[in-house]
Amino acid sequence: MPTPVEFLRLYRNLRVNVVVEDPVSRVCRTTTHVVQLRKYFMMDWSDGTEERRDYNEVTRGSRDDAWFQANKERIRTAAMGKGAPQDYELALEWAVRSRKIPTVTQATLQSYCDDHLGIDCSGFATNYLIACGKRAYSSQTVRNTSAASYYSTAAAVNDATQVRQGDLLVWMNGNAVKTNPGHIAVVDSYAAQSMVGGNMRVVEATGAAGANPKILDSMYAVEQIVPRGGAVPVMILVVKRHGVSGSRVAVIRV
Repeated sequence: MPTPVEFLRLYRNLRVNVVVEDPVSRVCRTTTHVVQLRKYFMMDWSDGTEERRDYNEVTRGSRDDAWFQANKERIRTAAMGKGAPQDYELALEWAVRSRKIPTVTQATLQSYCDDHLGIDCSGFATNYLIACGKRAYSSQTVRNTSAASYYSTAAAVNDATQVRQGDLLVWMNGNAVKTNPGHIAVVDSYAAQSMVGGNMRVVEATGAAGANPKILDSMYAVEQIVPRGGAVPVMILVVKRHGVSGSRVAVIRV
């Protein structure tokens, strides 16, 4: 079972197989380039959007290509910003096979990835849970599970000393779950005391201005613990992240 940080590293080490022709020896050989997924991507299906153009670029394929037909659903999931690491590897391999990248090098592969591929917060969290065996894989699960859907009072952790690796942080708007869009992250570690630089290591995909790259692990500082009770349905942690105070999160255990 991977830790959240170990799972993040898989997205930072995408391995893409490329067939190279040696004109001197007239022999084809396979080489592997390592590419990082660095971009936050939230799918927008509206015509004319950059997200829709990126999706169309990545998923453009041929009905006559057997390799593409065998892998197209995984490629589409990656193009939606919802993929597992191997889905992005397939999408990049298809970009090579279909000659979307005319001259293939590590640099041109990385540029293509940066231009067209990314992942959103629930895509990362859901694929992490699948990798840990906590959720069963289906394309519908990874594509349609939102951040807010993980919020549940029954699954909430209401004792700050009990927060542990693999717990989910679900963003709150006041005392209610945040939607349209919501946000979710995964706890890698937590120390229940104040520490320089923060006391909670968190892994997430985020569009936050202070996050660089957009898929990262970083330290949060828990500034306040709001206990459950009265109008507060679950314990809420008020945290400082990426230099900005005031985010309210519920801790959910799947």
